[in-house]
Amino acid sequence: MTELRIQNLSKHFGAQKAVRNVSLVVPDGSCLALIGPNGAGKTTLINMLVQILKPDSGEILLDGKQVRHLKNLIGYLPQYPHFYGWMTAKECLNFMGKLSKMSQTDLNERIPEVLALVGLEKESAKRISGFSGGMRQRLGIAQAILHRPKLLVMDEPVSALDPIGRLEVIRLIEKLKSETTILFSTHILADAAEICDHITMIKKGEIVLDKPLETLLKEASTNVFEIELTGEEGEWYAEVSQHSNILFSEKKGTVYRFEVKDKASMSDFLLQSLAAKHLEVVRFMNVHETLEQIFMKKVSE
Repeated sequence: MTELRIQNLSKHFGAQKAVRNVSLVVPDGSCLALIGPNGAGKTTLINMLVQILKPDSGEILLDGKQVRHLKNLIGYLPQYPHFYGWMTAKECLNFMGKLSKMSQTDLNERIPEVLALVGLEKESAKRISGFSGGMRQRLGIAQAILHRPKLLVMDEPVSALDPIGRLEVIRLIEKLKSETTILFSTHILADAAEICDHITMIKKGEIVLDKPLETLLKEASTNVFEIELTGEEGEWYAEVSQHSNILFSEKKGTVYRFEVKDKASMSDFLLQSLAAKHLEVVRFMNVHETLEQIFMKKVSE
């Protein structure tokens, strides 16, 4: 694993400023989701990271060294990976490995490992032309990690997949988190929230949000509490709802929601009221804005 550091990176296409003075750090061993609306500059930024595009200015460092000297440390999965359909999965990986200057001895050992990791060991001798979208994407990840990269970069790895294929790839990315630093772009925010520990949002070529997911969600907590009990407790609900610091309340079966003025004091009050009645609590939570809600706010700013 390795640390990725981007400093003052810019890229223009004529008069269009695709990426504007972007600085970003992806800590060693982390999984970062790059999010943003269409046309925000995500793919341009990724293409500079993997040396498909040359920046107009700025630099990209892996553990303090220029990335152009360390291409062999990066694994890359494009949004739409292309393969020769007449090849088998094993032949494809052998071909890709030779391009990465891996020895045949190393490939003979590594190819079965990565095929097993991505769940394609039983399909190793099948031609890629018969692969589903999810299988192709898993093969794409296999080729990206074949040479044991310290940084894995993926551009929209699940955007073109059906729900089954998407789930397969998400579970695979979760496995890879323990082995390599990961950066991937996505517009499926539920995936970002599920598997990433850091969120960076880009808009019009500039970073508008860059925080650990835990910090981001903590800051996005609302003044709403949601409580689920084992049974309906109308008397308790009626009493609590009369409190002067409760702005709004609603009851749906055994689930109760309260919007309050002072979050800290009302948390204590609600817990004490439940204890006083000896009620059995299934769930007691402070409601947070979702990543989708945070995203939409930033997009509209």
